Amino acid sequence: MVEIIKPKAENLEQIKSILEQWTDREEVDKYVARISNEINGRTEFNMQFWVAVEDKNAVGIVGLSNLLPKILFFGKTSNPGEIKILYVDTKRQGKGVGKMLVNFIEHEAKKQKYSELLVRSAFRYRDTAWGFYRKMGYLAKGEIGSGENLKTMQVFGKLL
Repeated sequence: MVEIIKPKAENLEQIKSILEQWTDREEVDKYVARISNEINGRTEFNMQFWVAVEDKNAVGIVGLSNLLPKILFFGKTSNPGEIKILYVDTKRQGKGVGKMLVNFIEHEAKKQKYSELLVRSAFRYRDTAWGFYRKMGYLAKGEIGSGENLKTMQVFGKLL
């Protein structure tokens, strides 16, 4: 059975392994540091993380934060939040873990009085994450980035 918990130090290697399946070294290191900071009581932009665990093994990771200034204009309500990361172990794709994480983070966002959620997803995920977000009820709001395929991101949003 999958449960969603706050990350602990003993989850960090497994979380790192999941991130490495999906993103580059710089992003992996950045998010491992942010998750580690939260474990140690230090956060920025109200950034928080949760991990999906099954049989003591991390199978997914999700984050929530205040909107970063560069996407604030995509927000249409008074208190938008942002899904920071949402990654599922590739061995667990298609097994409902991602849907469980989205449902959890939407519920958590409502508890924290966010009125909508935005999520940025890089162009390289157009064949994976973009369809998933659409299926979960998120609408494309526009693109941000430098124009390069690896740097361009689609912004999706959903009212809560």
